[in-house]
Amino acid sequence: DLYYQLGYFLHNDAVFAELGIRSMREHFHRAMALDPDDLSPEHLFDVLDAVAVRRTRSFVKRFYPHDTVRIGGKETTITFPTPRVHKIDYELDSVLPGFFDRFQHALDPPPDTPDDDPGVLNLARYLPSQYRLDNQPDSHEAQLAGLLRSGLLKRFESSPHAFANTCETMAKTHDAFLSLLENHGRVGSGDALVQLVAADSDQIDELIGQLKPDSIHTQDASQYHVKRLARHVRSDRNLLLSFAAEARRVTRQDDPTLAKLVDQLTKIAAGAQEQGIGEQDTANRRKVLVFSYYADTVDWIFDHLLERSQTDPHLAAYRGRIATLSGRGKSGDKERVLWGFAPLTTDPPDGEGHDRYDIVVTTDVLSEGVNLQQAGQIINYDLPWNPMRLVQRHGRIDRIGSHHKEVFLHCVFPDDRLDDLLGLEERLQRKIKQAAASVGVGWVMPGQESSEEITFTETREEIERLRRQEADIFERGGTSRGAQSGEEFRQELRRALEDSHLATRIKRLPWGSGSGMAAAPGTRPGYVFCARVADAPQPQFRFVESPSANGSDSARPWLPAETLQGDKQTIPSTAPQAHPTRVDHNTLACLDRSRPPDGFNTPRTLGNDIDQTVYTAWEIARADIVEKWNFLSDKANLEPRVPKALRRAAEVLRAHPPSGITQEKIDRAVDTLGAPYPERTLRAFRAALASSGQPVRQAQHILDTIDSLGLQPYIAPQPLPEIAPDDVHLMCWLALT
Repeated sequence: DLYYQLGYFLHNDAVFAELGIRSMREHFHRAMALDPDDLSPEHLFDVLDAVAVRRTRSFVKRFYPHDTVRIGGKETTITFPTPRVHKIDYELDSVLPGFFDRFQHALDPPPDTPDDDPGVLNLARYLPSQYRLDNQPDSHEAQLAGLLRSGLLKRFESSPHAFANTCETMAKTHDAFLSLLENHGRVGSGDALVQLVAADSDQIDELIGQLKPDSIHTQDASQYHVKRLARHVRSDRNLLLSFAAEARRVTRQDDPTLAKLVDQLTKIAAGAQEQGIGEQDTANRRKVLVFSYYADTVDWIFDHLLERSQTDPHLAAYRGRIATLSGRGKSGDKERVLWGFAPLTTDPPDGEGHDRYDIVVTTDVLSEGVNLQQAGQIINYDLPWNPMRLVQRHGRIDRIGSHHKEVFLHCVFPDDRLDDLLGLEERLQRKIKQAAASVGVGWVMPGQESSEEITFTETREEIERLRRQEADIFERGGTSRGAQSGEEFRQELRRALEDSHLATRIKRLPWGSGSGMAAAPGTRPGYVFCARVADAPQPQFRFVESPSANGSDSARPWLPAETLQGDKQTIPSTAPQAHPTRVDHNTLACLDRSRPPDGFNTPRTLGNDIDQTVYTAWEIARADIVEKWNFLSDKANLEPRVPKALRRAAEVLRAHPPSGITQEKIDRAVDTLGAPYPERTLRAFRAALASSGQPVRQAQHILDTIDSLGLQPYIAPQPLPEIAPDDVHLMCWLALT
């Protein structure tokens, strides 16, 4: 979504070249190749900071503590309710003892597992290239298979109904695949998988539904190990059906998570009755949003609550006042449900402001953009795999003008197997990222992969905080790095410079000045450098990990200590051979590491060998800056990678221009086609090429497509001027010990 919004006013694909992003399309494509639940906030920070201002709840509370806003026609002091996290535990193994262990083996078998183990989910139907005679596997297929495994795991934890539905849907596509393979001698190719991975990997149902053999390209089965492929596809189908059959044995009455949900709703209703002041306040206190990631689980919950509310006296207050929103099936009309659930805050039109609902069971269709602060309770029914989703949901009720002093986030945890679930997901995500790194769909800046492990570690830490019922993620407005914005760092600087004495001291500091502090828990020790290349206005940030942090020999030779003078460094130009050292160039990661936890009260801490190690670290950082800068100084590295469909469209236009079209317009159209475009645009040109067998008509359709999409000729970016190490000047540094 962000990519398409930027495309409306940024027509040069290399507009962010000075930030180290040679192609906006490729940069976003790499982001789309990651599981959205684990996308690192650093990946898009530089782009977002260049085009957007983001002010989080913590930012507003810190920098606008006594400001007012106009609500309902009157000035109101900015205040937020206090968030409270409440953990709800259930036992994952209580209904299907031993099932999770078999399921874990199916998704992530040990390396020595036999090839034909019937208990392993090979996902061969989605990995046909793994069975090619020429041993040329498709990395996009490996990505998709990893996403499907992760999706199955999350659906298993969500509800037996969602899990069984998905297993059965997948099994049906296996039957169709086998029919195509055995009856027609054809194998579905990976072309469609590339599109799907780049499209929306979070929607597992849509992925499975689109992966039908008759809707994708096929290849002759003679190029494959047919017997082994068919054997594994059949084994997968049988395993999926057996999983579905076991899950189907779990009824709503047996489901421990549903039982815990009913218990919590009972407590909320009783508390509202006891603490409510008047009928309206009581009604507001019992209003609850129940969120699940999956529409199948929403249906599972909704049907159960409808039934229980009719028979359970503890839920009598909710009888006839339960609605659902999921975008399909039993889902109600979104606007009418919102108006009926929170008529005091959703601004309904005349005649629609009746208070109809106290419970709304929903997917994340309600996680953004709606004002539901009339309610004060949210129940997150699934394990909070993605803490940022919870922050978005929480933002629906934790708003300025809330009707409550406290708002409650109830999070459901399979406490007995939480570590096993998170450990399995971590292993699956690592495999997905390994596959993404090998796709080869564009240049990946060296070190880009370094944040993957840190990202999942941070996610896991946030989940553990929620488990401990800590609400700081909602105060921050996101994970520790994800909550940061460039505006927040700049505002901190502005505030510091308001102290004229401090501002004078800062401005008098010579270039190359540095300090140090203790590294935050979970952060590797090392050095953060801020540098400037020649007279370029954009600073360069680098984090260089200390050798002791990555297992290097601490006794290796170091550069002799030198003196930093003015804006030049008298560091020797030749450094001793360094051991492999992790270097991170992500701006957000560097700034976040540099933030003192207690501001100016943070004690300065410098290691005993600082006068030696900092020089070696700076040489490594400077070499990395030069390498990445000079990559973008080579014009060949800035040439767009034009997809085959666009090259073909340009050939058709040149060879078969429609009558009445000037050569100038043809040339302009060809220039427009010589650019990278997202998959949605490529599909439009593929359709134009397939629209008619007559090349002249195809050419006209191509021109019409260019006009209808408002595409403009590609403007080639200007290469950066080549630099030498002496052009990189150290501004300041910080040691993390």
